[in-house]
Amino acid sequence: MIFKIIIAVLAAAMLISLFSSAFFLVKDKGSTSRAFYTLRVRVTIALLLLATIAIGISTGNLEVGAPWG
Repeated sequence: MIFKIIIAVLAAAMLISLFSSAFFLVKDKGSTSRAFYTLRVRVTIALLLLATIAIGISTGNLEVGAPWG
């Protein structure tokens, strides 16, 4: 259950980072590096999300339950 909560929090953080990057890109018109910084944050969050999913599957706390499989 804790892995699902962590995944939901990381996904929400990724969406927040995505919209803040779009806001900075429009507001600054590319003159500052805030959009690049939020891109780095978003990539880090994505890596943490993938690592959390991999650890959850490998420990058995998350199951792959595709309905078509």
